[in-house]
Amino acid sequence: MTSQRLGDLEPLTRQPLRLSRNRVYRLWRGGAVLDRFQGQPDPADANTPEEWVGSTTVSRLPGRPADEGLSTVRLPDGSSIVLKDLIEAFPRAMLGESHAARLGPDLGVLCKLLDSAMRLPIQCHPDAAFARRHLGSNFGKTEAWLILATRSIHGVPPYMLFGFREGVTETAFRRSVRAQDVTAQIASLNRVEVEPGDLYLVSAGTPHALGPGIFMIEIQEPTDLVVNTEYTFHGLRRTEAQCYLGLGFDLGMSCFNYQAVGDAYLSQHRLTPRTLRDDSAGMEERLIGPDHTPCFGMDRVTVRDRLSDGDRGRCYIAIVTEGQGRLTGARDDFPVRAGDTFFVPAASEHAAVEAKPGESLRLIKCFPPDLRGGPWS
Repeated sequence: MTSQRLGDLEPLTRQPLRLSRNRVYRLWRGGAVLDRFQGQPDPADANTPEEWVGSTTVSRLPGRPADEGLSTVRLPDGSSIVLKDLIEAFPRAMLGESHAARLGPDLGVLCKLLDSAMRLPIQCHPDAAFARRHLGSNFGKTEAWLILATRSIHGVPPYMLFGFREGVTETAFRRSVRAQDVTAQIASLNRVEVEPGDLYLVSAGTPHALGPGIFMIEIQEPTDLVVNTEYTFHGLRRTEAQCYLGLGFDLGMSCFNYQAVGDAYLSQHRLTPRTLRDDSAGMEERLIGPDHTPCFGMDRVTVRDRLSDGDRGRCYIAIVTEGQGRLTGARDDFPVRAGDTFFVPAASEHAAVEAKPGESLRLIKCFPPDLRGGPWS
């Protein structure tokens, strides 16, 4: 960008930024519920079942565009700019002084809207230490899931596979992967039915797979690093290098946490929201805090009237899940409604969030790592 162009864009750092649609191609199908959520005509399941929200991360899928996954900001004149470019141009204003001092122009988080119409492949993700040592990344891929809606597909209740079942050993699981005995792989994991409102932390190393019929928000470390154990998935053959991030079988399979076993592990990773405030103006809930993970944070805000934004001075990604309203402040009001996504720079001058009279407005705030500094309140 030229210096003249940069000067023109600097005011954007002082206001909420509306994000353009950013659907990403995947090898599995879904997206009909996501289509409806976004107000799309003729919703249908296809190979674009994920919306990457506030993303500065590119997809690793071979053969796809090099910039696939990067979010863009819609400008008032109808043009757009890549969010990552804006952050790199103004890291302190966009991310905050302390964030920029720690991470530079790296946002450090990725959010997705994800809608599955089929079972996803069994997988796990490396942690940050493994990723730094073997993959040249400062981030692994711990993630968390907030279930927004479910549907039954072909009579199958929505479910996930999560953690190893009691009695499953590393040797037995590796053997089933070597033999490509997918039935045995599935039987090695806990099958858990899910419903709207469920919230799970998926620590790096946890074996997992989403089943069909789940629409959720996923917040995660900003990578697309996946170790897959199914070489053939719905007719598509993958190489061993593709399944194990080019690391080979033994090193790739070492990404799994073979202590992630049984009901105790599952219970530990099913989270309960904590109410921070509940009055006539609205309710604020902590969904994910520092006692859960240092990788990211998530709050849920339900506005009944008008709430001052207690997160002014911090950047966050927001997803509006219900109702209509607006962000108000020194600049023009910023209208929002269910299905909208936006990025709030640390330097934003908005003051409060208001619900449309007679409605409740609900939004999910997704925060980068350690944004609140020290122990989060």
